[in-house]
Amino acid sequence: MGRVSAPAAGFADVLRDAIERRGLGLERIRDHLAQRGVSLSVATLSYWQSGRSRPERKSSLAALPHLERVLEVPPGTLHASLGVTHTRRRRAPVVDLDALWPGSRHERVLARLDATWDTELDRLSVHDRLVVGADRRQSSLVVRQVLRARGDGPDRRVVLHFHDDTAATPPRIRALRGCTLGRTASDAERGVVGSELLFLRPLLRGETVVLEYELASPDHGPLESAYGRKFRTPTTDYLLEVEFAARALPTSCSTMGEPDEQVPLALDPAHRVHLVGSGLSTAGIAWSWDDDEADDVGDVGEAPS
Repeated sequence: MGRVSAPAAGFADVLRDAIERRGLGLERIRDHLAQRGVSLSVATLSYWQSGRSRPERKSSLAALPHLERVLEVPPGTLHASLGVTHTRRRRAPVVDLDALWPGSRHERVLARLDATWDTELDRLSVHDRLVVGADRRQSSLVVRQVLRARGDGPDRRVVLHFHDDTAATPPRIRALRGCTLGRTASDAERGVVGSELLFLRPLLRGETVVLEYELASPDHGPLESAYGRKFRTPTTDYLLEVEFAARALPTSCSTMGEPDEQVPLALDPAHRVHLVGSGLSTAGIAWSWDDDEADDVGDVGEAPS
């Protein structure tokens, strides 16, 4: 029986040596693990032994004792070797959706979607581009996000969008780049729409993905006087652009917040305003029209990140 002594090398070296001594192919190792009720893909095993990734998620760490038995190495050999490689990156806490949206406004929609991997993705950058039509209603929203996997396995991102104008038809979500559309759910009574954005392949720890999707209303979009976003994790960069049709130029625009914290924003020649920020918990732009029609405009349309 091949044995590996207490390791002085890193995890990848110890695992590779153990596999060579055991004389099993990765497919055989996967099958032996499956017989023990442990699911590890051949790709994951390959990346572990090459050093491209390492076990960090709870489920991956739980698989190590079973892998040690299959490879016939002393208990704790693989787990101990993890301490030889680089220190695990500190993970920023992920705010629960219930903290972002008190009450049950999102529950019906979220219950129909798979948000299992949502806490395993860091938000590196988010870019929202909102277009307000000549009828003063939101006509489209294009969102671009750059995400990084905290561990092996993330294969989707759940997105939720809210608007206060519940008389409007829920917008449709369309995948544009880096993803395909999975399950979609909406609750018109609460003005909530959500969808799973499926990555083109599962991510490994540290890998990044660029996603782009669009929300567009099939008829009349929501009539809102602001757009904002709440962030579940710290985001390195956030850019929000709002573009107004020439026939629907607002009389004032500002950043959202308390009255003494609002910053006036001026329209550029292309009828756009924008804000840029980093490390934010909330951000948004509000606007207004000085006439009676604006009195019926809803408060805010928001999205969690």
